[in-house]
Amino acid sequence: MKHNDFITIGVIIAPHGVRGDLRIMPQTDFPERFMHMDACYIDGKEYHVASARFHKQFVLASFKEIPDRNTAELFSKKAIQVRREDLVELPEGRYYIFDIIGLEVQDTKGNVLGTVTDVLQPGANDVYVVSKDGEPDQLFAAIEEVVKDIDVENKLMIVDPPEWI
Repeated sequence: MKHNDFITIGVIIAPHGVRGDLRIMPQTDFPERFMHMDACYIDGKEYHVASARFHKQFVLASFKEIPDRNTAELFSKKAIQVRREDLVELPEGRYYIFDIIGLEVQDTKGNVLGTVTDVLQPGANDVYVVSKDGEPDQLFAAIEEVVKDIDVENKLMIVDPPEWI
């Protein structure tokens, strides 16, 4: 499997207790997925979830392949990943950030404005950062009035920029 076939959904912070549990900081909009997940990947190797529960903002999970605290200590700061096909399916019109970054952005007349290099999440709606060599970055609100079409398969976003841009 290629590296980009894996998507990070959490980071192991530290061991928890003496039985090999791991304290995980979820990095997903769907942290409840840890409660019924069968397997995940750490450093590209498959691990099987024995149990998981929430504790404050963390997920505490035990894995069949991690029997004790000494073994668990070797996993600090490692990413918990799943295969792309195991991601939670999003409703129509919603996209994962990693699918948005890298899209070519064109205006409604076909002019290339640049490439999405970042997605900011300041509050009410996301903001797409569009970069083009030799030009200042442009920011586009991720709202229907601005973003007219997103075609992830063809790596293309069509926007109708506000008149001041």
